[in-house]
Amino acid sequence: MAAASFRWLLQLHKDVPKAARFYAEGLDFTVNVCTLRWAELQSGPLKLSLMQSPNFGNVAQ
Repeated sequence: MAAASFRWLLQLHKDVPKAARFYAEGLDFTVNVCTLRWAELQSGPLKLSLMQSPNFGNVAQ
């Protein structure tokens, strides 16, 4: 039986560059693209996309 594995993940973040720096410096991911709103990182076969959450700042209090 083959094991299941992730190849792509998408995460929503308030601060994309800060999250990308965490993955790059703390978890040794390679940063392929990084802007204020979008980042693409890679570690082996796993590709991780970070996107700025469209709802930050619009949360009802």
